[in-house]
Amino acid sequence: MRLNFTRNLQLGYGFSILILLIVGLFSYATINNLLNSNKAVGHSTLVIQKLEQAISSMKDAETGQRGFLLTGKTAFLGPYKGAYLKTQRLISEVSALTADNALQQANMAGIRAILTHRMAILEQLVSKKQHQQLVSTADLEEGRSAMDELRHAIDHAEDTERKLLDERRAVLERYTFVAPAAIIVVLILAVVIASLSYISAIRDVKVKDRLQRELEVKEQETAAFNEELTAANEEISTANEELISINGELLEAQQALSRMNGSLEELVAARTKSLAESEEETQALNEELTAINEELAASNEEMLASNEELQRSREEIQKKEQLFRSIAVNIPRSLILVIDREQNLITMEGDLMQKLGYNEDSYAGLHMAELNSPERYAITREYHERMLNGEQIRTELKSTGGHDLQVDFVPLTDERGMVYAGLVIALDISDQKKAEERSAKLAAIVESSDDAIIGKSLEGTITSWNKSAERIFGYPASEMIGQSILKLVPEDRQDEEPQIIARLKNGERMEHFETKRLANGGRVLDVSLTISPIRDKHGKITGVSKIARDISEQKQDELRKNDFIGMVSHELKTPLTSLMALIQVANLKLKNNPDNFLAGAMEKADIQAKRMSSMINGFLNISRLESGKIAINKELFDLDLLIREVVEEYGLTVSTHIIDIDISNHVQVNADREKIGSVISNLISNAVKYSPKRRKIEVKCTPVNGFAQVSIKDEGMGVNAQDLPRIFDRYYRVESNQTRHISGFGIGLYLSAEIVRRHEGQIWAESESGTGSVFHFSLPLA
Repeated sequence: MRLNFTRNLQLGYGFSILILLIVGLFSYATINNLLNSNKAVGHSTLVIQKLEQAISSMKDAETGQRGFLLTGKTAFLGPYKGAYLKTQRLISEVSALTADNALQQANMAGIRAILTHRMAILEQLVSKKQHQQLVSTADLEEGRSAMDELRHAIDHAEDTERKLLDERRAVLERYTFVAPAAIIVVLILAVVIASLSYISAIRDVKVKDRLQRELEVKEQETAAFNEELTAANEEISTANEELISINGELLEAQQALSRMNGSLEELVAARTKSLAESEEETQALNEELTAINEELAASNEEMLASNEELQRSREEIQKKEQLFRSIAVNIPRSLILVIDREQNLITMEGDLMQKLGYNEDSYAGLHMAELNSPERYAITREYHERMLNGEQIRTELKSTGGHDLQVDFVPLTDERGMVYAGLVIALDISDQKKAEERSAKLAAIVESSDDAIIGKSLEGTITSWNKSAERIFGYPASEMIGQSILKLVPEDRQDEEPQIIARLKNGERMEHFETKRLANGGRVLDVSLTISPIRDKHGKITGVSKIARDISEQKQDELRKNDFIGMVSHELKTPLTSLMALIQVANLKLKNNPDNFLAGAMEKADIQAKRMSSMINGFLNISRLESGKIAINKELFDLDLLIREVVEEYGLTVSTHIIDIDISNHVQVNADREKIGSVISNLISNAVKYSPKRRKIEVKCTPVNGFAQVSIKDEGMGVNAQDLPRIFDRYYRVESNQTRHISGFGIGLYLSAEIVRRHEGQIWAESESGTGSVFHFSLPLA
């Protein structure tokens, strides 16, 4: 029995140890193969990445060379200069990585030859451009052909490596699939054998217990027999005398019984020793079972901890999914997809779903080829594959509906850096594209404009400078951008820029502001400026746009015209003075003439002569004003007294209108009395001229914030809003059916405005068509 029990235990433990050795060796071999396959896959992926970097480097070199050929700017040669060495280094690294692949070594040799040829063409084109030689279409076509050949060679090398990568992935997937199943089968077999050994040991223990109970019964029987023998010995001793005759027989019987007792004791000792050994084996088995139970309990605790960790991971994943959906939904004009390594859709979110034709509630589980049309999938397939190989890509695509999309392909990696999924983010940039087109058109307009268009910051730093600015001012853009605008402003006009900036910060726009600016070489130009604020998308003013038109020739023409007008006016003044004297003499002689026609005709002639004299004086004053020959002779006088004198003179000659005055006393100014009087006279004359008869004209003069403000109000036809900003321009007249019969050349208000401005005052008008006008001017108080 003992031998059977020991044999069963030895067989059970032996089989268990053998199974464990087999599982360990198989697991080691499988894991080693998995690691080698994974390393091979990473090796092929690295080779493909370096080939992609090589072609990308050559594309950068070609782009830099193309930019240099188009613009001539050496800044574009930055990517070109290091591209050849970088590409050679990458090809050498690929050669080293594929040293055991004869086919790839041949591909690398071909790529090196093509690369050397392509760089020779690039250097030739750059050299021609640097030496101002003509770059022909044949040169460009040769370069393009060499680039296509290089791209084809690298694509061929990538295809070769991808085939090898697919084979290595297949091996990796086979080991990944077979290893877990085999390990599980062997483990199940080990558990079955251990269980059978355990059952056999339990059965032997039960047999041992039964034999031990039988042995105890035998021992009890032997003890009872010994007691009987002892009683018999006593009886024999008592009757020894009587049985002396049979003493020998009894002695022999006693000796035989002693021998029997010795045999029984030896048998009991052997049984006792066997039971002790069985108890030790049982105790060892119990201790081993206890250890196994403790290991199982520890495994259960680990499994509970793993379950808790798994539950927390699931909750964290759910939170991340909710966060992803929240982010995806709240990114405007977007579509976000997550796909697994087999290009099956995991999730899709975004407000572009309906717009791009995705109308169902869920597309999860579909392959990208099923989600899109075959043509659409053919366009995006390469990007998906490159993304799942670890490359991050940004590109622009057209949707089936014609929308411009910016698409980012982002690989998602685990903590080991392995790609386990891909994130595709599509943003609708149709509006941005349209804005770029509009910006390009605007830039073309700016570059082709005949006017200088200059951009500057609010601090006066030049930020843009077009071709016409180079032509007009003689400075290239490279010399002016970043410089202060004051470089173009004469010293006597340096105060204009702060005033312009102050007005623009208030949102004003200045049109046709005439001033002078400095060109290269110190030339002074007459320019007409239109100045506008530049606002950002929030409406905040961030800069200033200036459109400068060179009006030097126009100013010269005007100066020549004014000189001519001045000369003609001066020449006409002498005969007109004589004519007016003759008319006055004739009026005196015809005063008592009975022929009323002659008297009336001479009065009308006198009126027309005075009107002509006023016009000639106006033209003469304009000529003097613009040639700088008009003098301002200032003196201290009471402005209210001057207004009363002018109104009284009009009262003597004008009886068709009522002139009311409301003026403060002793309003003193330091000004040219004669010229300010002509301003007041001109404004009252206009009020009389442009208002119906019997209407009231109000003249006011009051001190306001350190200035004497004069206002002339009429009840005439008024001025339209579109004409109001230009009524003080030279030769400008409001054209309407009501003004056709009113004579004038548009010089009175212009002269008045210039006189007031030269006194450091202001002049303006308030009017609405049909309700009359109010003309104001102000002069500094003395």
